[in-house]
Amino acid sequence: MLKYLLVAFFFVPIITFGQTTDSLQTYETSLLGDQRVKNLLQRHINLNKEKGVMGWRLQIFSNTDREKAQEVRTRFLQNFPEIRAYLTHKAPYFKVVVGNFHTKLQAKKVQSEISSKFRCYIVPSKVIIFKD
Repeated sequence: MLKYLLVAFFFVPIITFGQTTDSLQTYETSLLGDQRVKNLLQRHINLNKEKGVMGWRLQIFSNTDREKAQEVRTRFLQNFPEIRAYLTHKAPYFKVVVGNFHTKLQAKKVQSEISSKFRCYIVPSKVIIFKD
């Protein structure tokens, strides 16, 4: 008898105070305040519309000479027109990175294909935007 009373004591409150469908409703929040806050929020929304993912790229060139970097990029695009190539600059170096790869395995596969013409290294990229 004591067991049944103990079980009822623990489970009856859980059953009676469980989640109801009224608590599952969604609500809209509106900001009451300065117009600058609203402008800043809208700017944040616009900047984050284009989403990207963490990915991998191959670095085929790094030097302080911009013209050499452009030549390497052009030569790469002539040999491999189906792979995108990017010229980036982070002082004092100009770097040519190629590809947009979801996984390191995909990057290694392309690395083996282009290694006969270009010496390349796999580098992680912060955010890669994949466009169709």
